[in-house]
Amino acid sequence: MSNSDDASLTTVSTGNATSEEPAIDAVKPPDGPRKCFVLDTNVLLHNPSSLFKFAEHEVVVPLTVIEELDSFKKNNDETGRNARQAIRSLDELRARGRLLEGVEWNDQGGSVRIHPCDRSRPSSLDLDVADNRILGVVSEFHASGRPTTFISKDINARVKCDALGIPAEDFGADRVDAD
Repeated sequence: MSNSDDASLTTVSTGNATSEEPAIDAVKPPDGPRKCFVLDTNVLLHNPSSLFKFAEHEVVVPLTVIEELDSFKKNNDETGRNARQAIRSLDELRARGRLLEGVEWNDQGGSVRIHPCDRSRPSSLDLDVADNRILGVVSEFHASGRPTTFISKDINARVKCDALGIPAEDFGADRVDAD
């Protein structure tokens, strides 16, 4: 990360979380719940700085997304470069705190966390499909009552979210409603 927010990264305290399974609502600002934006792999491949486009909100990166980024990082094209940059940004955050619990990256309370994909999911999804494991994480956060939006450039994934009753948006810094 080369932006000026680097110096303000701090670990988020999660008083109600265990080391193995942090609570979904573990990261809250003092004035109540924030929106939760779950990012799809294609968003990070399109713009690796998308991790930091949601100001005071929580960005969740499903563990399956990390696995998919790993498969793209050796490409010698823009996709490979973007995968490597996203991984480096996550590693810089990891150096500041536990990504499983959430790491604040700015003084507005914006945070990034990694979430495992092995929790409850809609039974209608085939878990052998990576996109469905990612949607399982989205579904879990949505079911918790947190305001949750899935951010993806994949039309089919957004249609699946709609079928599950979960808000989904295409990524574009000028198009995503973070308010």
